[in-house]
Amino acid sequence: MQSHGPKRVYTPHSLEFWFNQLENDWAGAFTPGELERGRQIYRDGEVRELELTDHDAIVHRRVEKRDEYAVIEWAAEGLTVRSSSTDRELARALAVAGIHEIEELVADEISPLPGEPPRSVNGSGGVSTPVPRGNGFGHGVARGAAVSPGRGDDNADAAGAAAAGTASPAGPARTLVLAFKTKTAGLTFQAVWLDADKKTRQPALGPDANGNGHVSSSERAKLIGLAAYARKAHFHYRQEAGVYLMESLVEIPNFLKTVLPAWRRLFTIELDDKSANLLKGTRTVEIEAVAERAAPGAGSAAGGGPEGAALNLRWIFRAGERMLTDSEVNALLKRGGQPVILPNLGIVALPAEKWTSFNAWQKNVEETQGGAAAEGGSTRLNADTALSPYLIFSLFSDARLKLTLSPEIEAWRQSVLAPPPAPPELPELLRPYQRRGVEWLHHLCDVGCHGLLADEMGLGKTLQVLALLAVRPIADRPTLIVCPASVVPVWREEIAKFFPALAVDVLKTGHDFTQDRSPVIWLASYTQLRKHRALLDGVDFGYAVLDEGQFIKNPDAKITQTCFAVRAKNRVVLTGTPLENRQLDLWSIFRFLLPGLLGSRTTFEAALNSDRAGTLTRLRTQLAPFILRRTKNEVARELPPKVEMDLICPLTDVQRAEYARICTEGLERLGDDVGAAMREKSFGFLALLTRLRQTCCDPDMLPWLKAPLTDSGKINLLLEKLTEIVSGGHKVVIFSQFVMLLDRVRAALEQHFPELPRFELTGMTLDRLKPVQSFQGAPGAAAMLVSLKAAGTGITLHAADYVFVLDPWWNPAVEAQAVDRVHRIGQTNTVFVYRMVTAGTIEERIQALKASKKDLFDKLIGGLGGDFDLSQHFTSLRSLVTLTATAELEQEPPEPYTID
Repeated sequence: MQSHGPKRVYTPHSLEFWFNQLENDWAGAFTPGELERGRQIYRDGEVRELELTDHDAIVHRRVEKRDEYAVIEWAAEGLTVRSSSTDRELARALAVAGIHEIEELVADEISPLPGEPPRSVNGSGGVSTPVPRGNGFGHGVARGAAVSPGRGDDNADAAGAAAAGTASPAGPARTLVLAFKTKTAGLTFQAVWLDADKKTRQPALGPDANGNGHVSSSERAKLIGLAAYARKAHFHYRQEAGVYLMESLVEIPNFLKTVLPAWRRLFTIELDDKSANLLKGTRTVEIEAVAERAAPGAGSAAGGGPEGAALNLRWIFRAGERMLTDSEVNALLKRGGQPVILPNLGIVALPAEKWTSFNAWQKNVEETQGGAAAEGGSTRLNADTALSPYLIFSLFSDARLKLTLSPEIEAWRQSVLAPPPAPPELPELLRPYQRRGVEWLHHLCDVGCHGLLADEMGLGKTLQVLALLAVRPIADRPTLIVCPASVVPVWREEIAKFFPALAVDVLKTGHDFTQDRSPVIWLASYTQLRKHRALLDGVDFGYAVLDEGQFIKNPDAKITQTCFAVRAKNRVVLTGTPLENRQLDLWSIFRFLLPGLLGSRTTFEAALNSDRAGTLTRLRTQLAPFILRRTKNEVARELPPKVEMDLICPLTDVQRAEYARICTEGLERLGDDVGAAMREKSFGFLALLTRLRQTCCDPDMLPWLKAPLTDSGKINLLLEKLTEIVSGGHKVVIFSQFVMLLDRVRAALEQHFPELPRFELTGMTLDRLKPVQSFQGAPGAAAMLVSLKAAGTGITLHAADYVFVLDPWWNPAVEAQAVDRVHRIGQTNTVFVYRMVTAGTIEERIQALKASKKDLFDKLIGGLGGDFDLSQHFTSLRSLVTLTATAELEQEPPEPYTID
């Protein structure tokens, strides 16, 4: 037999063979590239001849006067391809095109209708007589259609109820009506027969077509033609519903505009009202968030917030003037904002950038606000879970989302941005800028927000926080202050000195702060807090303060996760380290302070990577209400030329043990009479004092001991403070009368600040001018290590504005002379002088004596060989040298000191 179009040569037996073979999933024998190229050859009509036998098929193609062919063989082991072409992919693509031609031949000659199983062969081995194609839908009508590979073509194998036997005699003409409807899944149509009475309708396809009688030859031709046209237009038949479906949202408008008019000449078309919306193409959906005050009694998910300020967010999705319903929004969100059909609107989509913002917001809320986002992609947040009000500042920073505030929420926002009102009377000891800092913290607490106090080192951040705790206590709630272990004594000393009425306790192993609900201040090192992590879920603090906030810069660290778990009504972070170039540190700090304000970590880092400059600009604006940083230069007029303070240092376990042992042995040798020891055993007495002072500085200075750097409490605290100073680009001078201690400090600086320029000036320095000039002229941060002998006259170090005296000297005049190397004519900055004093030791007692009776001390300590009598001030040698309770702190591994 032969047919028009591409030449077809076949027999009934060969057609039967290939009819059966095409029931198999033949597409799996080809690669995606071969399938696509083969479909294109088929669409372009490049197949010139198709020859079928009982065991193979030969496909001919002519391109540029060159003939090519492919032989398709189907044996028990599967499908194979041979070809005249040396291009293997082309040969296999030609085979794919040939199989599509075979499919079309089978569809034409055996005529399986949509909703009708393929006609089986008869018992004699022949096939049923092909239906004449006098309806104009003969071979070639599907040319150009995208065909599903193999027998998976829904238009060819859907099972239904159209009659499969011989066509019935001609009867009253029925009209084939295609009823189009708009569904969320796409554009559908159902084929129905309209009887001559123009009222009676019967499904033409699908399960409900059973019992409708035999179709006539002309009706059958119409259905065959419909199947071909539907396949060409990329409709797929849905057997279970008996409808055709077009899912491509790109092709639907084009079909309605250009293809459907041609169909109207062949079929009766019924188009529902909603289908007209599809002609408009894809409509853009805008998003608006409306922030409203939460219902009375609804608590903020992340804690904090004044009464009545917690908010709910209501999301509005709008296409033009039309607001989407919740079900429509959910359908849109399930598609990830991609184009979707909403029957009452047509095709709608969210712009990619708006979907990104909305999705990031939803994830952020879920991660940081206690799961406040509704499940299932709902557009509303749970009514019973209010959000922290500060999150509106996160939304304000995203220009891609429109935010509307209710009058109550707008009034709250303005109150946050307003200048802080004057709080209750503040302590007189505060300098003006410190008063402003306390007022700022007080104001943030009042409006339910939390702040980062980032004043430069030396400006009194500790004092400002303690003033806040004193003037704004939280009844029946404890306060938690977390700091490096080396700084715990500093906090305790500041409380005892300036606010002795505040109850304070140090968190140690075995303590349970959940048992005491009184407003006590718990001082906890970061390490101790991590050890007590299990207790955090059982207590709500009034205040939670993180000192040296850069310690939580790694969001994945255990200590950071522990701090995130702290629950507190008010939260404060302190750091003197500049954070302008350390954005991830900022994210982690604000994850503690204001969870959700900076979004998720992933979103935050992605924004920095894609648009760093723009993100930093938005970041500065967004965080401005919650960060207060003053530098020394900014408040210079409020500072004296020189600020001096004692820096209380802890003892490590090694230091404590050696100090106690030396005391015990010294008391055994010298007795307890301090006066007698000074008069009669002066050499032994001075040796005892020297060994104790060396132990306070660094146990490695003791001749019989070899200790790592971490066994020195002073070196640990010095490194802690230098982190801020070096990060701020300042110069520092470090004094000690022990050259051995300076050597140890140099080693610590090399280890922890390898890029920091270091200079030394000791009694062994031959060219004193060279290190001084190098230090004075060094750009940025630098450190100068100076011994007592080298700190006399003739040197100027006024490029520095920070001074550390590692071991305060007993002779104040000598100490003052050393400090004056920095604080002298030519110094334009305030100089901060820190005397490092070890807690609970002879250093602390002598320093207290110096402070209380300075004039007398100057007379007493005229020199080691002078007439000075400590017995006038200490009743016994034991009271002068032994450890007191303030030295009883647990040793903890030092936290890392790094600068970026």
